Amino acid sequence: MDQIDPSELSTLNTLENKLYSVFQPIYSFSNQACVGAEALVRGRSLENGFQVPVYNCLEVPEGLTQAEFSHQLNRMHFENWAKLKRPDNWMFLNLDFEGVTSLGDLYISEFLKDLKMQGHEVVIEVVESEIKDEGLFDKVINTLRDLGCLIALDDFGAGHSNVDRIWKAQPDIVKLDRGVLLEATKSLRSQSVLRNLTNLIKQAGSICLLEGVENREQALLAMDIGVDLVQGFYFARPRQLLDRIKQGESCIKEVTEQYPAYIEEKAFLKQIQRKGYETLFESFLGMPNLAELELQMEKLLTLSFVKRFFILDQEGYQVSDEYNVEDKVKQVSVLKKGKGLCWKNRRYFVKAIQSPGRLYVSEPYRSLIDMQLCLTVSKVVYINENPFVACFDVSYVDKSTESVQISV
Repeated sequence: MDQIDPSELSTLNTLENKLYSVFQPIYSFSNQACVGAEALVRGRSLENGFQVPVYNCLEVPEGLTQAEFSHQLNRMHFENWAKLKRPDNWMFLNLDFEGVTSLGDLYISEFLKDLKMQGHEVVIEVVESEIKDEGLFDKVINTLRDLGCLIALDDFGAGHSNVDRIWKAQPDIVKLDRGVLLEATKSLRSQSVLRNLTNLIKQAGSICLLEGVENREQALLAMDIGVDLVQGFYFARPRQLLDRIKQGESCIKEVTEQYPAYIEEKAFLKQIQRKGYETLFESFLGMPNLAELELQMEKLLTLSFVKRFFILDQEGYQVSDEYNVEDKVKQVSVLKKGKGLCWKNRRYFVKAIQSPGRLYVSEPYRSLIDMQLCLTVSKVVYINENPFVACFDVSYVDKSTESVQISV
């Protein structure tokens, strides 16, 4: 499409501001290309021409209802996208659910008909926190799907996100909130949370989009986590024209080229960590009996980072007593300690048994034994040719502790 002048695009005047559309591109790692753009509103003061804050742009003008104002904004976005759109690209459009009181408030079919657009060209974003009327929500989603539109659940992971919403609405796309990405940049544990959220979204049959990517490190993390689509200032800022698409596609290609080195560095750091933990097991070769293994493991409790140890048989049952370093802060344990506990479903047991001779290091978690963050390090040790899994819980220090998996 030939480049058009911004003056040819539709605008919307309120009493104080001139509102206009901007579009922020969205990119695919697998396609190495832009797959669409999100329509957003910006504005300038009619009095002095200065840019006004976004929240001022979204204030409902006097004399209009929320539904009427949303209708005018969305028509502006549709008209501008019809002039700018690229082949095989989606327009992502935010649906203000607070202004929808009936199916008549949608107007989407009207826009599609007037502008000779197809429903499959449009992705309607709904914000989970705005959904109050479940019955109306279901009707709106079904109506939009009948038009051919795709549905995106926006801001997932923010506030009180409800996983049930994914199962009920079955959105085509789920947009992870930027706050989840910011947490993931703070620690490996938070990265694990983001990875699990991404896997959950994919297992539910939805495409995962991560928004708010602002630098190369976050882009590499997004690729490593396995999200499908990305959006953010690192690739492209919102603009009236789609004239910086190629710039973002170049960023996608650069990140893809740098990814092998990123993975290699991660593996190297993990190898250093693993070698450090390997020293815990160096003295366990040729153990004559279980009592001797317990004695050797107990000696290692003097190490500052070792919290406790335990031994499992080949069926996953604990065969040792519980040995803990005396904690400075007393906690009431909700877990029975000692012999007979069953750990056969824990990854630190399963992985060790599956790969004898290899060390396994768990993801960080909060133990119910003392409610402290830790890692479990495990490895098979042979006593008279019988395999046992020797396990150490080691300290894990993490500055980001607002939310954490609780396990044992």
